[in-house]
Amino acid sequence: MGHKLLSFLGTTDYRKAYYSYNGRRSGRAYQFILEALVEFFCEDWSVGDRVIVFLTEEAEKKNWLSKAESPSANFDVGLREALENCGLNADMISSVEIPEGRNEEELWEIFGKINEAIDERDNVFFDVTHSFRSLPLLALIVLNYVRFLKNVSVEKILYGAMEALGPLKEIDKMDVEVRVVPIFDLTPFVSLFDWTVAIDRYLKTGNAEIIKEVGIEQLKPLLKRTKGEEGSALRELINSLDSFSRDVSTCRGPNLKPSIERILKVLPAAEGELETLRPFSPLIEKIRNRFSTMNITDDVTCGLEIANWCLENNLLQQGFTILRETILNHTITKILGSSVLKNKSNREEAETMLNCRDEKIPKEILDLWGEIIDYRNDINHAGWREQNFHKENDFRQKLKEFGKKAKNLLTETTK
Repeated sequence: MGHKLLSFLGTTDYRKAYYSYNGRRSGRAYQFILEALVEFFCEDWSVGDRVIVFLTEEAEKKNWLSKAESPSANFDVGLREALENCGLNADMISSVEIPEGRNEEELWEIFGKINEAIDERDNVFFDVTHSFRSLPLLALIVLNYVRFLKNVSVEKILYGAMEALGPLKEIDKMDVEVRVVPIFDLTPFVSLFDWTVAIDRYLKTGNAEIIKEVGIEQLKPLLKRTKGEEGSALRELINSLDSFSRDVSTCRGPNLKPSIERILKVLPAAEGELETLRPFSPLIEKIRNRFSTMNITDDVTCGLEIANWCLENNLLQQGFTILRETILNHTITKILGSSVLKNKSNREEAETMLNCRDEKIPKEILDLWGEIIDYRNDINHAGWREQNFHKENDFRQKLKEFGKKAKNLLTETTK
């Protein structure tokens, strides 16, 4: 574990320039951006921290070595010596030779070299200024890979935008004192990988845990800076989505209707704050469309909607459980004539009526109840029953079938 500043080196005859980052100008003009990055980010580095430069054989001869070491070198002082002149010890500086990246095999070799250079729990700064061809994209992929595999922290992804000063012929005419190259911080774009995973997981499973983790973390600076005046609606929406997904996964039936109502209530305000959390924008329309079409008039209609949600998100065990309890709720309200759904005696009486096939309950509902109980018991007992063992592929189709029947039967008798 340590700090690592990784960079690519090309073969270009680099122009000397000052560099600026976050309102700060480098103390002097540099031939290489890496010198400026050392000034900005490596002042407190010590033994174990390293600057690693990836370069081809030609780049080594042109820009890593000095003219005294290589006849074809572009400069009297190459990058290696320049870094030492910045105050870094020689053992803190190293180079890694990589191929040109002309084919897939060479790209995989570069991938491996970058991966090998990064150790468990490193804090990584990555300069992509002089990356060539597809290397910037490859670097981002590797960084995302090691973040998860090696628990690496990506501190900064940096790019020195020399082209922001104009064409090279114009830059060459500039006095070095006014040649100030801005360094762009591309780190926020790393979070797009996190958003990709979070949104994919939410859309496939209904689980908002990663959305909460990523979204709330990104909102923290804004909430702190504005004392909660901006971003609070988005925070509330994200927390509500997470609460809803937890309520569904743990079958917290009484919480589901209020949970959906909270989501719908905060949606308009959250949409007005989307500029503060742009990666969330593509998802919010899907959230609005999905939740606004739910019929949550009462706990029975809400239960039917949630059972369908479980089917969509492959929460099969929860779906059978919620569907069973929804039939109980229907029996309590329509047969027993009570609105107190959490009353123990009400639930026991309704369950007895259903199990004994009471004639007050329509036959179709009694048949459906029996079928649901069979599958629900099988899945809840993990298949450890001598009879009525169902194949794993049966449950999804049956939940779909039972959900449709329940919607037809329970809404019919509700009218």
